[in-house]
Amino acid sequence: MELQSVRHGVKVYQVDAFTQEVFCGNPAGVVPNSHGLSEDVMQKIAREMNVSETAFAVKLDGDPEADFEVRFFTPKSEVDLCGHATLGAFWVLAELGMVKPKGKEGEASDWVTVRQRTKAGVLEVYVALNSQGKVCTVMMEQNLPSLGFTLDESQVWELEKILGAPHGSVSGFTKARPQAISTGLLDLIVPVCSREALFSMKPNMDLLATYCEEKAIVSVHCFSTDTLEPYSTVHCRDFAPSVGIPEEAATGTASGATGAYLVLNSLVEKEGPSVRVICEQGYIMGRPSKIYVDIGLEEGEIVSVRVGGTAVTVMEGVIRL
Repeated sequence: MELQSVRHGVKVYQVDAFTQEVFCGNPAGVVPNSHGLSEDVMQKIAREMNVSETAFAVKLDGDPEADFEVRFFTPKSEVDLCGHATLGAFWVLAELGMVKPKGKEGEASDWVTVRQRTKAGVLEVYVALNSQGKVCTVMMEQNLPSLGFTLDESQVWELEKILGAPHGSVSGFTKARPQAISTGLLDLIVPVCSREALFSMKPNMDLLATYCEEKAIVSVHCFSTDTLEPYSTVHCRDFAPSVGIPEEAATGTASGATGAYLVLNSLVEKEGPSVRVICEQGYIMGRPSKIYVDIGLEEGEIVSVRVGGTAVTVMEGVIRL
């Protein structure tokens, strides 16, 4: 693909993130050159794209801190960070040749490090390119986990009702309680006793939107260790109605928080310098996704959080302005 200037319009792409197949994963809009677009226009483009998030990138020349500035909009509002839209954005930027391998053609696969300035801070993105310069994988740095509130027993019962979850499916998980964690956005991470209970949830979206607003969280991210694939760690569902996303097929930021939650609550083994967590999501929506989370450790303490995977560009076009 080539990035071409468009008179009186802007080039847009749609990417299915956290998958290798079209019509799977989580769709993200990408505007790889949003220079000169106002916040109002970006919001209108995100509403027109009508996917959970659209990323707007600007290449920064001569900036000592960052290579790109990236902003993220849901159809309803701007958010500080979005994992699947970051993956989609840098997948497209690499396909357009705006992220290039450092080695010579014909050399082995190379990881290229680029820095994105977001409203959650300047974060590194790692792009794996093969010997022909084709993008293979994108991993993004997230912030170290910041812990918020933890629900008590009565609050868990209240949440079960709002989620339309079977009684005891959350409160019966005794190894850890639901806890708000941020690795860029504050999400409530909720363990569920079984995948069957997870699949049976039918949230009251109006009540859940109000709940998220009152708790100042972006989403309620539910998981079960009862997975569909034997090599996966958790199966997840993510609800974010307060920002216009009733349910999302793959959530990078909440997956980073989930990986941190699993480590902090000793729900995964902490051996070696890192823990790999594989999250399944979107299966109930007919859009299966795989999100890879790498938690770096030093003496048992979390020192890094990286989230990523693969993507597929499914559409490109022009929005006339």
